Amino acid sequence: MLVGGLGLGAGLLAGCQREMAPGGQADNIIQSKAPTSATQPVTTGRNLSSGRYREVDIVIMRPAGVTGPLPVCVALHSDRLTLAKSFLEYGLPDMLTKVVQDGSAPFAVVAVDGGNWVGYKDDDPQRMLFQDLPGWLDYHDLASTPFSVLGISEGGAGALNMARTPGLSAVAVISPKLFDNWTDAQASDMFDDGQKQWEQREPLRHMAEFATQKLGVWCGTEDRAFIGPARRLAENTKAVEAAFTPGGHDEAYWKSVLPQALKFVGSVL
Repeated sequence: MLVGGLGLGAGLLAGCQREMAPGGQADNIIQSKAPTSATQPVTTGRNLSSGRYREVDIVIMRPAGVTGPLPVCVALHSDRLTLAKSFLEYGLPDMLTKVVQDGSAPFAVVAVDGGNWVGYKDDDPQRMLFQDLPGWLDYHDLASTPFSVLGISEGGAGALNMARTPGLSAVAVISPKLFDNWTDAQASDMFDDGQKQWEQREPLRHMAEFATQKLGVWCGTEDRAFIGPARRLAENTKAVEAAFTPGGHDEAYWKSVLPQALKFVGSVL
């Protein structure tokens, strides 16, 4: 259920709960407590992120027919122009249900609005993932520490940066936007804070930090800008699963391989 922001009047907040998140961050959660039920496998809400200094959408996707607490895979959307709800458009809830019905241990997929996943000084989605997300997950009766992260395009770079902090069991990246050199990175407009930011946040420059993770890599062979870096990522980290099949850097390809990525994520449980 989606509820508005901090400035809403009492009338608009009627019937909604404001509960204390772990760490005393009461202002970070303003939404109705959504029941976990087989008839409502998707829950949406809107939270205030102290890491991003703005409100963001959160989309919680559970396999149909599964109730109770679940482990969590975080899903990072493709770029700053898309949002967490894009995973609903891709059909991820049905894909997740099918993966579980086919034998995977059940888990939830949780997406949040991230903007530019490499972050800015005053708007850092990575800070949100570590600072805000655990309380939001706990509020929804989910495991507060995710076991996995899945990212698409710029979200793939964000997923690899998240994996640089130990604790994840699996990382799945689809068409990750990776850059071998500053010239290409600068042309992408991802690194608005300059070359130093690229050096700090470019996954290809820090592969040793997540080389021990169970990593899955998917990229389309017609994705000319990123197929080479994706192959190097898979080779240098000895990815557990790597698939390079026909497709471009587009939603059609992402939809085609998302079921494989979800199956890979579920296989580590």
